Amino acid sequence: MKLCDRAIEFVQIMNEDGAVRQCSWLKDGGIIGYLTQNSLDEIYHSKEAQLIRDMHCREDYSNCNPNTCPFVANNTVAEHMIEIEEVPRYPYSLYLAYENVCNYKCAMCGIPGCMANKDAKITEEKYNRIDAEIRKALPYIKHISANGLGELFVSKHTLQLLSEWEPLADPSEVTVSLETNGSLFDEAHWSQIANLGKYKLFVAITVLSFENEIYQELSGTRQPVEKLIENLKFVKGLREQGIINRLEIATVYQNGNFRQLPDFARRCVEEFGADYVRLRPFEPWGEVGMKEWFMDVRNVYHPNHKEFLEVMKDPIFSHPKVHDWGGGRESGLGPEPYVKTRTMFSHMEKIFEEDFVNCIKTVAAGKKLVIYGMTVVGKALVSRLKDEFEIAYCLDRKMDGSSYSGVPIYGLNHFETLEKDVCVIVSLHWIENTIKEMLMNAGYPGPVIGISELCGD
Repeated sequence: MKLCDRAIEFVQIMNEDGAVRQCSWLKDGGIIGYLTQNSLDEIYHSKEAQLIRDMHCREDYSNCNPNTCPFVANNTVAEHMIEIEEVPRYPYSLYLAYENVCNYKCAMCGIPGCMANKDAKITEEKYNRIDAEIRKALPYIKHISANGLGELFVSKHTLQLLSEWEPLADPSEVTVSLETNGSLFDEAHWSQIANLGKYKLFVAITVLSFENEIYQELSGTRQPVEKLIENLKFVKGLREQGIINRLEIATVYQNGNFRQLPDFARRCVEEFGADYVRLRPFEPWGEVGMKEWFMDVRNVYHPNHKEFLEVMKDPIFSHPKVHDWGGGRESGLGPEPYVKTRTMFSHMEKIFEEDFVNCIKTVAAGKKLVIYGMTVVGKALVSRLKDEFEIAYCLDRKMDGSSYSGVPIYGLNHFETLEKDVCVIVSLHWIENTIKEMLMNAGYPGPVIGISELCGD
């Protein structure tokens, strides 16, 4: 097989359910299983994982999000292709980002909401189970990354695993990548995981601004930026000693900080000795409201978009150490901050119109129904159609093992045993083409139809 290295080498463990992502840059999330339900060995070799690899083998990147994947955004996928004969038992690279705890409340981040909704006792039990599954794989791992979804130095489970990690591979073959906001990266906190200094160590520190007012506003912290700058100087010292082998300083550019980008990039290189400066564009985590819409300065309809384009003409962005992960692309978010929500409500209205059932009868041609995606629209479809049709089951990655209105819900790991001679309705209008192709590749003969087609959009 020849495919993108992230489809075979990268596995990310995220959230208190131990969700395992094959790649974090996929439009549908890339989740292939949960460590609270299965082992990493089982998940890594699951049907969901193979579907992703099959797409990459065909050089099909329709499920890759160019707003988050720099390979697609910059047309460099070919540079990251690798050839393998068989899938190993475990991935070589493990990304730990499952505690979702942070000392910041960044304007563009959903972690604070995750923290507020946790039951501490239940969450701790889940973490312990996740830790146990990770420990089985740790000796075989050659590369570990942490954290990225939260702050490394307040993630006690992750820090414990890192402190005790003893890979079977020779230290010269082992690499570690740490992601942090830098606020706690001082000598005292570093001492907890100083054992990692014997490996090839890469550090990425995300800083939203070097200007105190902007830094505090976007990071949601009262800590003065001077403390962060002091820590960056400590980290620079580790880099100069060769303990850190590569230092990356990153930011997420948005309406609140884009004007400072040229000065930010220069300071990263000249003052803090960064080997790589990552300029990552803002990407909404979920539903887009007015707040998220206004943050996205790459949107051609944003009132400051033209000014943003002028800022990005600064020659510093041609520096070999400075990299714009946006690739100069427009975000495509559009002029209306509520398009996705408006479309959803439009579909809901049409689902409950009188002639909708007749439309389904024509499409299904006597077959049982399957609903893909148990969002509000998916649930509405079940409620509307369950009395007129036999709904065999529903499909949803996150609701495997549950049910809705008496209809069982399965994850994609059940593809091999599920009845496939059915009519599938895909309720997720924003990725329905990707889902349709995935289902057909999994052996569903059709019809597979998207909600947009049924509703005439």
